Amino acid sequence: MKLYSDPRLLSLGVIHGTTDRDMGNMRLAESTHTLFDRLGINEENILRFKQVHSDTLIAACSLEEVKKIQSSPLAEADGWVLKGQGFGAAILTADCVPLVLWDEKAEVVGLSHCGWRGVAANLPAKTVSEMKKLGAQGKISAWAGPHIQSCCFEVQADVAEQFPESVIKKEGKLFVDLSKAITRQLLAVGLASQDIQLPHLCTCGDKLKFFSYRRDHTKDALLTFVYRP
Repeated sequence: MKLYSDPRLLSLGVIHGTTDRDMGNMRLAESTHTLFDRLGINEENILRFKQVHSDTLIAACSLEEVKKIQSSPLAEADGWVLKGQGFGAAILTADCVPLVLWDEKAEVVGLSHCGWRGVAANLPAKTVSEMKKLGAQGKISAWAGPHIQSCCFEVQADVAEQFPESVIKKEGKLFVDLSKAITRQLLAVGLASQDIQLPHLCTCGDKLKFFSYRRDHTKDALLTFVYRP
């Protein structure tokens, strides 16, 4: 089983990662069941929402809040901020950036589904802000799972104009570097450059390892999750 993860966060006891293509389409219940069974995680304690490319965040600070969220209709949102143990959250991606953030001791953890609309709406920075409201202490670190890179993320002018400092022009075409745009936001809200790790793993460019909506126009998806035992 191949999970892309960050050793800094693993060292703090947070089980997390992004799946690859070999682990199956994570839109299918059987794929997620297999994943969490193999990890020994109770899937009932993994929060999900309906992703809508927004800047909406949902916070959960206890198992009681988790149960309340799960007993309500599925919320529309694109980011989680978690404080507490025994539960976690997951998001689906197929080119968008799965962004994971955590404070000094990983007592407050953020997980955001950052498509270009979410990044344009400052979702990465807003996730940090919400973490601080929940009491995040010390430095905040960031990591991202595989996502579309600037080599493949060709856009039209209306999208490019929302990322004036992250646009690359090649042969008359426009490409956006979402990692660069996210990094700029995180630096602006106080993260240090050495604490931001956004590996260059391109979902669109590597057909053998990843699903990509941009490349394949299907809804097969990877899953990124965080869980504090």
